[in-house]
Amino acid sequence: MRSLSFDWVLFLLGLALSISGLVYVYSATWEAGDTPGVFFSLVEIKQIVWLVIALVVHHFVRRVNWGLRPESWLWFYVPVAAALALVLAIGASHGMGANRWISIGPVDIQPSEFAKLAFILILAWLFSREGMKPDRAYLTALGVLLSLLALVLLQPDLGTAMVFVVVFFVMALFTPVRRRLILATLVAFMLCGIFAWQFLFYEHQRNRIKAFLDPKADPQGIGYQINQSEIAVGSGGLTGKGFLRGTQTRGGFIPVIESDFIFALIAEEYGFLGCLYVLTMYFFLIARILAISRDVQSNYERYICYGASAFFFFHVFVAAGMTIRLTPVTGLPLPFISQGGSSLMTMWLVLAIIQSLYFNSRRDFRALRMRR
Repeated sequence: MRSLSFDWVLFLLGLALSISGLVYVYSATWEAGDTPGVFFSLVEIKQIVWLVIALVVHHFVRRVNWGLRPESWLWFYVPVAAALALVLAIGASHGMGANRWISIGPVDIQPSEFAKLAFILILAWLFSREGMKPDRAYLTALGVLLSLLALVLLQPDLGTAMVFVVVFFVMALFTPVRRRLILATLVAFMLCGIFAWQFLFYEHQRNRIKAFLDPKADPQGIGYQINQSEIAVGSGGLTGKGFLRGTQTRGGFIPVIESDFIFALIAEEYGFLGCLYVLTMYFFLIARILAISRDVQSNYERYICYGASAFFFFHVFVAAGMTIRLTPVTGLPLPFISQGGSSLMTMWLVLAIIQSLYFNSRRDFRALRMRR
């Protein structure tokens, strides 16, 4: 019966993006002088293993009834807050002085990726709680947001902090909370952002924003990465230069091309049509989640769908936009595509939960039809 209520459209969209991501990561990490007989690099092998694990986890997690609210939102909050605090204590740095990973043997786990999903579940729980006034639920959610922001900004991880803020405000807009309260919070965040720019941001974070605001600022320094990305995107044309034929990619002109700037590789090797393919897949993925949100029976489930949609949209908007100077460089991964096991696992966990909600909606629909 459960197999009849499996959303194949949602699953196949995620799978198509993930398999495409393997191709793009392979291209990003391929070297002309690679060892003969060795087809995949270590990075590629890790990504394949992560995808297999993610699909297995997705299979089991979707069978859990995520439409049932736990007794307390602390079930989501405590493990995530503890993991983020642990990162500050023993976290490993992979460059730029950011301690975001916990190393377990050959595996690096990034708790902030899983925290994004937990945050969506926390907000859905608070905003849908019966007996709690909307404004009180909002202020409680705001307190959760501020505590998680403090933990990720200390790493520092500005990209994840931005995801938290955007998801918070998008989900809040679907609640009966007074709009004046939301607006006042938004203004307060903007003022805090100005203060943070002056006194709290790290030098590399300010440099990224300076490079975004002034394309000509230090083209061989802080503006180098994004300038090279724009060259790659512009040189791809309509159909691109072809698989493994990107000159910017092959020449190593764009750092972390396999993760942060993988959309630039797509544009250079596959052109406008390749970018259109990827963005269209994301459009249908988000549209499908929103369609499911209309069929679920509870506000808790509906808020999860809203949060997941905002989560995917913002990641795509920033990850693609920063390659053409539409947004500042933040290091957010392109969903299902960018290299990174924690990110890939989180994306598939989100889909697993949405699949569970879809099953609930179909089950309720069948029950209603039988009563008639």
